Amino acid sequence: MEKVLEVIDLTVKIGEKNILTSINLTAYKGRVLGIIGESGSGKSMLCHAIMQTLPSFAHVSQGDVLYLQENLLNVSATKWRAYRGRHLSMILQNPSAAFDHIQTIESHFRETLKAHFKLTKKEMRQIALDALKKVHLPQPEQLLSYYPFQLSGGMLQRVMIALSMAIQASLYIADEPTTALDTINQKQVLTLFNQIRSETDATILLVTHDLGVIAELADDVAVMYQGEIVEQANVFDFFDAPQHPYTKKLLQARML
Repeated sequence: MEKVLEVIDLTVKIGEKNILTSINLTAYKGRVLGIIGESGSGKSMLCHAIMQTLPSFAHVSQGDVLYLQENLLNVSATKWRAYRGRHLSMILQNPSAAFDHIQTIESHFRETLKAHFKLTKKEMRQIALDALKKVHLPQPEQLLSYYPFQLSGGMLQRVMIALSMAIQASLYIADEPTTALDTINQKQVLTLFNQIRSETDATILLVTHDLGVIAELADDVAVMYQGEIVEQANVFDFFDAPQHPYTKKLLQARML
């Protein structure tokens, strides 16, 4: 299996305190790596460390983040801008925060596509329409003229996924993408991730605290506890033969 993302001995500090300690994990091409742990375990901080969007008070003190064998922590700012969005796409828990609410959905597509491709307005509009159709949003022509505040959270989440699909990202980092959604929208978003993986062979890093999401979508699982990865296994071993006491506790809690 081809390694798409490797995190090696990654430590993130706030001041002198470790928030993440010696994180090691590997995500493979065409597979979903689920990262599970309770709130405050460091899952979101790990996503931001990979994407180099850590808050100003936090910093990487050691380690490497390899995307297709290239260390993202060492690339130039110009090259990293080309990577972010074009190759690595982050999908947030609160999709509303990712949009400029005074720009239409079409403007968001146009800005994203212009940053990475040389296309005409007609070509960009067609790509946007095709992407919105792929995420099963109704009346995509009309939707392009809408502003983000006119859409529900579930629709915005699907627009965000459509933006990533439009630029054909190869690594999706999804931070609790279903937490703020109702059951129907949760199911739709999970189905979309499965569709992306099967159709494009993309790699998905799926952060969640929901064991049901892990069971439905993940191929591999990494368990986070107090800023550390305490276990990584394929999804069958995770459920059938957990090794770490915290993993066993998680699974036991699900049975209650």
